[in-house]
Amino acid sequence: MSTDLDTVRSYDRVAAEYAAEAAAMPAWVATEIDAFVTELGGSGRVLEIGSGGGRDALELERRGMSVRRTDIAKGFVELLRESGFEADLLDPLTEDLADPQRPGTPYDGIWACACLIHVARADFGTVLGRLAEATRTGGRLHASVREGEGEDVSTHGSAAAPRRYVETYWREPALRSALTDAGWIVSEVRRCVGKPHDRWLSVQASRA
Repeated sequence: MSTDLDTVRSYDRVAAEYAAEAAAMPAWVATEIDAFVTELGGSGRVLEIGSGGGRDALELERRGMSVRRTDIAKGFVELLRESGFEADLLDPLTEDLADPQRPGTPYDGIWACACLIHVARADFGTVLGRLAEATRTGGRLHASVREGEGEDVSTHGSAAAPRRYVETYWREPALRSALTDAGWIVSEVRRCVGKPHDRWLSVQASRA
């Protein structure tokens, strides 16, 4: 399991609430989608890790991409299915990443926005390597992680409905090294800011 079980349970409990909270597209994510789609030439099959409420997939599809929606949290998968979308429950550390709609054909790109923060540092390289193996040569990766040191646990919600999220933070040199070791060629790492003091490292890379 690449993600802390309490984190998965927290998302399961409040999937609809979280999707509503995250429905508005942050400016920095829109910019990353622009760059990702441009690098892929406006078409291609994308594996999305951590689809959540489905906001990014909708925009990627609007821009011409075909998206396989996946999430490790059953609550999000059920929410997407109830909304009429195909979605798969998927742990990128342990489960088969092959596209059931295109057997034997690798993905053109991987979209992993603000979700790999929940992957333990010891498992991070393995996940990146498995994503690389599922992607064609020259295929593109977008991944974003929070910038910082060490790990943290954030607590939200109420005593009756607690929400606990374990997050791993990264500095750029270590992040670049992990990507390179996993088979990715890093084009750029951009520093992005969401909410005040919410700093992200946003990666653009290609499959070696």
